[in-house]
Amino acid sequence: MSVANDAVLAGWSSAGETTVAAVLDRYAVALVARRLSRSTSDQYRQIATHFIAWWRAEHPQGQPALSQSDVEAFVSIHLPQCTCPHRGRRTIHENRAALRHLLHVLQVPTRPTRPITPVEAEVTRYDAYLRDVCGAAGQTRAHRTRHVREFLTSLFGDQDVCDAAIRPADLTRFVTTRAQTCRPGSAAVITDGLRSYVRYLELQGRGGGGLRDGIPSVARWRLASVPVHLQSSEVQQLLISFDRRTPRGCRDEAMARCLVVLGLRAGEVARVALGDLDWRASTVTIRETKTHRARVLPLPPQVGRALVRYLRTRPKTSSDRVFVRIGVLDGDPVTPSVVRSAIRQAYRRAGFPPQYTGTHRLRHTAATRLITAGASIKEVADVLGHASLDSTAIYTKVDLPRLRAVALPWTEVTR
Repeated sequence: MSVANDAVLAGWSSAGETTVAAVLDRYAVALVARRLSRSTSDQYRQIATHFIAWWRAEHPQGQPALSQSDVEAFVSIHLPQCTCPHRGRRTIHENRAALRHLLHVLQVPTRPTRPITPVEAEVTRYDAYLRDVCGAAGQTRAHRTRHVREFLTSLFGDQDVCDAAIRPADLTRFVTTRAQTCRPGSAAVITDGLRSYVRYLELQGRGGGGLRDGIPSVARWRLASVPVHLQSSEVQQLLISFDRRTPRGCRDEAMARCLVVLGLRAGEVARVALGDLDWRASTVTIRETKTHRARVLPLPPQVGRALVRYLRTRPKTSSDRVFVRIGVLDGDPVTPSVVRSAIRQAYRRAGFPPQYTGTHRLRHTAATRLITAGASIKEVADVLGHASLDSTAIYTKVDLPRLRAVALPWTEVTR
């Protein structure tokens, strides 16, 4: 937080309503700059007023620096039992959104910070190893550090991490306990993370012997599953669920077409920039999030038309990203979570079953449609951005015409 804002916040207890009003005025200007509607701005201002009143009451002897933890306490603890006489909205998601804007105006870091415990310090060192030595992608690092953090916390709590105290039985117990409440794929992610951490300890000359033997293998047969995908009727049902009369509907439809036609990942959709679109050549350059390479894909007419519809209503912004937020944080680039949220909402509008979640179902749909149209495995791998054909081989299971051609006749056994 800046010195100026520190002074403003510290003055809340002494300068009274004048300083609070100044902060709220700056907040209102920021909301207008974000192009929020008048009604939304009024609601957010009421929420901010409620939060400031609560925050001052919580610190009657003088206010410390405002932090993200204050927002969490307000939303999680105060709101459910609030009896304050105010007109502000009480829904959690609206309060979080309003207060995120307030923290931005006051230049308060909005990313929650973890306490620096011995376990967290160890996980930070391990994360640096994944980033600098292994070159792991951000999502891979997030998954592995999460499970390693849970494992170390289960062993040491808030105490110092003692490498020699880790036993193979501890690893076995942790994996078997977690595997009881998750699918084989999720359990395999846990074991992969723990094996990676054990390798890290070995490279550091730390830890006891035989730790790898304590990590059980998860029964996952290669290519045993069939990729889940949408049928042609379901694809049409999904695409007509977007309201083209609104800017948000146009944006979400364009993102959905990029997923279901081009087979992009959610992160790749979020990273498409205006300069990546070559309208003359009808191509789009995809900056891959996993392999850190680029591939050029043709831009089909239906995708191009959806992009044009959206770009005509795209908010004014300094960002070079194609897809930006609309409404809250107006003009900011979308994140992969925004892409996933838009698809989840479309699934619900289309009336799909609850198990229809995630954007990878659309990526599988794109690959399946290519296979059934006669594309080779190599061509599908190039479109999807797979570095190895082994990753694409699973889609041969959905090529029913070719499977029928190679299937052996079943000889009936007569008695």
